[in-house]
Amino acid sequence: MYQICVTIAGRRHCFPAPTLILKEQIKRPPPNNLPPFELAASVLMLVESVPKSELSTQLTEVATRYINDLQKQLPAGVGISPIKE
Repeated sequence: MYQICVTIAGRRHCFPAPTLILKEQIKRPPPNNLPPFELAASVLMLVESVPKSELSTQLTEVATRYINDLQKQLPAGVGISPIKE
């Protein structure tokens, strides 16, 4: 969790910064066989729900690159692809 702090008249005031998800709501699905893939997929899902920005573009690029690299390491006949809704 982050907070934004400002000093006014010599006194520091801090306010919690809003986040898109609450840490308490994050549940790791079993089995946790491939945490980096699960993280990359979660990042892509989260980025899809926010307005496009430089940060969202960079996160998308990094997560997509990781998933593509992982795809290259899989045996023949095994693939990773997003579910089309």
